[in-house]
Amino acid sequence: MKLLKWKDEYSMSEENIDKQHKGLFDLSNEIYHLVEAGVEDSNVFRELFIELNDYTVEHFIYEEMYMQSQGYPKLEEHIEEHLIFAKTLKNVALGINKDSHIRDIGDFVTTWLLQHVLDSDMQYKKYIDSK
Repeated sequence: MKLLKWKDEYSMSEENIDKQHKGLFDLSNEIYHLVEAGVEDSNVFRELFIELNDYTVEHFIYEEMYMQSQGYPKLEEHIEEHLIFAKTLKNVALGINKDSHIRDIGDFVTTWLLQHVLDSDMQYKKYIDSK
């Protein structure tokens, strides 16, 4: 698991999306700091995962509406990525007292978030910039 630091190269050139991405980085970093501090209270993490879920749902809706307004041709593929993330987050959070380890969940969140912003989101940014 790693600490995420916002870089200008992550910018989508859309103020609200950048603000939301920074918020997702902040939530991921909260998980990181709690793991590194040795916190093991599953209730603390459960609340954080609920907040992360709520935040991602709001962000995904905004982002998808933005892409739709721009006529992004790969919108359905992007929505599918969002759905897979949401389902996976839910499944690992439900297993928090069973087989999921907090560090594994944190690794999943940070890895997915960076990959998604740097790859999938940059694809629609390039499309919009080219218009």
